[in-house]
Amino acid sequence: MKKLRALALTVGVVTSVAALPTSSLAASNNLPYINEIKKLQPGVSQAELISSINEIAKNTGNTKEQIAKQILQELKKNDAKGIEESRKGIRAQGGGGGTVPVGPSSVGNIFYTASQTAYLNHGHVGMYSSKEKIVESVPGDGVRTKTAKERKVDKGDAVIKSVNTSSTNKQNAAKWALGRVGVDSYSYNFATNRHTSHYGAKNCSKLIWSAYQLNGKLDLDVDGGAGVYPRDVRDAKQTSVVRKI
Repeated sequence: MKKLRALALTVGVVTSVAALPTSSLAASNNLPYINEIKKLQPGVSQAELISSINEIAKNTGNTKEQIAKQILQELKKNDAKGIEESRKGIRAQGGGGGTVPVGPSSVGNIFYTASQTAYLNHGHVGMYSSKEKIVESVPGDGVRTKTAKERKVDKGDAVIKSVNTSSTNKQNAAKWALGRVGVDSYSYNFATNRHTSHYGAKNCSKLIWSAYQLNGKLDLDVDGGAGVYPRDVRDAKQTSVVRKI
């Protein structure tokens, strides 16, 4: 987990923890900010959030309040990025939609596209398991495969990136992700997915992050926060642009 900051992060235009309403400090179970977190993560139960925060605190030595504060900052920061993309005319397509196929690419490469899952414009990432096929996790299906021709996005919304590692790591990461097809369901928990199991329900960014964490020990997370969001994977320093769509 990234080093917790003494000062609040700036999110969007000007958003700081100091500006959070005092009501957040009276959240249920004596855990601050949980109500604000829930507004940005309604697909995750309060019990799951509290359990995750307790576990992270136990493993890191940070206080539960520090962790909850960080999670809220990350969610607000990601939400601000989604709003900015929308202002630029980038549309959120969810698990599909669009008119332009992502097209072929090399095994282990990833693609990012605008996406909104019910409540938050967080983007979406998938991985090429072969030149003509991708593997991804989406609501309803969980981890699935699609051909690069079937998987469509809107022009200007997507980018394909390579991961700067060996071809062996790329092959193994893709093989691991394929092994989760039909096994792992979808999870709406982005807030603490860096600390959840590699196995079991997962969202799109968790699938890619786990695949490379287990196969190459790569941390495809631009900020190392409690949650790994699709844009975190897209912007990870170990990636480079192949082409824009």
